Amino acid sequence: MHRSDLWFWLAQLLVRLAGTARLSAGSRIMQQIPPRTLRLAFFFLMIPLVFLLLAGCNRSSPDEMVVEPSTQSAAASTAQPQGSPPQSLLPTATPTPAPLAGRIVLWHSWAEGDGDALAAILEMYRRAQPGVTVDTLYVAYPDLAQAYADAVAAGEGPDLLLAPVWWMDGLVSTGVVLPLDDLLSTSEMASYWPAALENFRWQGRLYGLPVHYELVSVFVNRSLAGSTAMPATLDEWLAQAQQSPSFGIGLYNNLYHLAWGLPAYGAPLFDENGVAVIDRQGDVPAFLRWLRTLSQTPGSYVDPDYGMLKDRFRKGEFAYFVDGPWAIDELRGAFGDNLAVALLPAGPFGPAQPWLSAEGVMLNPNRTGGQQQIALSFARFLTTAESGAQMAALGRRLPANRNAALGDDPLLQGFARQAMNAQPLPALPEMAQAWGYGGDMFIKVVDGNADPVATVIETAALINDANGK
Repeated sequence: MHRSDLWFWLAQLLVRLAGTARLSAGSRIMQQIPPRTLRLAFFFLMIPLVFLLLAGCNRSSPDEMVVEPSTQSAAASTAQPQGSPPQSLLPTATPTPAPLAGRIVLWHSWAEGDGDALAAILEMYRRAQPGVTVDTLYVAYPDLAQAYADAVAAGEGPDLLLAPVWWMDGLVSTGVVLPLDDLLSTSEMASYWPAALENFRWQGRLYGLPVHYELVSVFVNRSLAGSTAMPATLDEWLAQAQQSPSFGIGLYNNLYHLAWGLPAYGAPLFDENGVAVIDRQGDVPAFLRWLRTLSQTPGSYVDPDYGMLKDRFRKGEFAYFVDGPWAIDELRGAFGDNLAVALLPAGPFGPAQPWLSAEGVMLNPNRTGGQQQIALSFARFLTTAESGAQMAALGRRLPANRNAALGDDPLLQGFARQAMNAQPLPALPEMAQAWGYGGDMFIKVVDGNADPVATVIETAALINDANGK
């Protein structure tokens, strides 16, 4: 209400009240009070009301949030390169966000199906927040991390970055991503798969929201496996492979693709202090012996040549291949409906638990106030169940939002089932040394015929020495 209209309304009210007093003067009580005194009483009683109404006129509505956009020095371009488990846990409706206004910039390296999904999500956000413009800039994957870090260090850069968990150590240590712990509620964080969210916790603080995740499981060529059930244990799986080369298994010999065997044999890679403990817990030497026996089985391979393994599997030389969802489109093209995804068999100590690695959205710490709120609004939107459904449908990705629908793709559903038995990729600085030494451990035993016990002890010592433990 305009202030002049308010004064006019109050004047009318006072006149009416005074008149009411005059009309009431004939009553038994009012007859005892002089009309002039009564009018003054009404006047003084109205003073607090006037101040309350004036204060209300100066308060904006809490639902109307309009933020002035800040000036961006980063290049803003929309050029793109060409190119659940059980579907839900009681999905909840996404609340309607408060209206915003401004412009934000997102840097990414998403192409092909990922780019299509991002375009669809951007259009959804535009309809939800017509006052916000989201400019996107594609940066080639090998250049994105350094370009972003350099720009932010110079006080510039985009508002948001889409990045894999592999870059966390460098981004956090250089201070170019914003901690989000104080900006998110517990209920918001509960909407993500826990292992995916843990990917973005670094030394106790949260630095990103997971968008989608990856992990390995077992691709099955059903034309070779036939109606034979997937073995439940690793010993049964090895015994089946030894029956016939057509039941052979292809394993990529590197740490990421074989890490599932450590918990299956009762061993974490690190303890809570970042100390490598594969020589102190469980029975990692037994897992190494299992791998070596498999590699010596006709028709099966444990090899560091990924391309060779995938090519042999595509040609139908063995029935099982452990790989991730990034291979879905290529392998589906080769096998059609004869391709399935099964769970990794359990070991003697428990289920096989592959590492789950995520890609997420991070915020520029140079952005504050309203600009930060707009950026956070889009980060939240990018990780909703609705956006996750677009990632699954168009990008063939596994959404990190646990309520996102996966559609009717049985291969994505198979990987989502495996994710229920997965561990987050260790978010520790000590992992930088583990990749090389841990990978060498498998190669030494499988290809070099080294002693498993001595190799495990040596590997733990090398990792700990390199990390100063």
